[in-house]
Amino acid sequence: MLWDAAHAVGSVVLDFDRNGVDLAVGCTYKYGNSGPGAPAWLYVSKGIQKELQVPIQGWFAQRDQFAMGANFERVESIRGFQIASPSLMGLRCIKSAFAMIEEAGITAIEAKAASGTEMMIELYEKWLAPLGFTLNTPRTASKRGGHISLCHPEASKIAIALRKYANVIPDYRAPNSIRVAISPLVNSYVEVYDGFQRIRDLVSTRQYERLMKGRFESHE
Repeated sequence: MLWDAAHAVGSVVLDFDRNGVDLAVGCTYKYGNSGPGAPAWLYVSKGIQKELQVPIQGWFAQRDQFAMGANFERVESIRGFQIASPSLMGLRCIKSAFAMIEEAGITAIEAKAASGTEMMIELYEKWLAPLGFTLNTPRTASKRGGHISLCHPEASKIAIALRKYANVIPDYRAPNSIRVAISPLVNSYVEVYDGFQRIRDLVSTRQYERLMKGRFESHE
């Protein structure tokens, strides 16, 4: 089984070895705080590193990296899943960002993600549920990460309007979902409160109806 941990790494505690995970993939630009275009990552358990075949063959994965012969001889370790040089600027961002994650401690980060999303759910119940929003995220903290999903019939318009009129940048997913997140290392509880207050004010005054086009893809 392959696990997608894009929304987990940098937000919750992960222990693939202890939990018997075979394969996992993810990115570093979300809760890894490494910026757009930062390299992704792959985890392969030691038990299948030898037998698992890689469809893309790169010189970093050769047994002798600088042997440019007619046949590709893959090294039978995690190095055999590399292809070529990643972006050095991207790697530098990862190094700096994950040093901060290590310093803060992933357990503390996970705890703030849980309390931050709990605060979001409380504000949703107080302010947004009466405005037609529904919650599409588990209420149990251990079953969610650092974001929650809110559904609304006008989600596409609202997501655009929040960017345009309220300086709030949510994530829209068709057909009716708005995702809002706390990045524990950089976001404060004050920002969570302020952001939800802006969502409430924009929707309660129906500012999203000012948009000429209703589809999220039309927004520049």
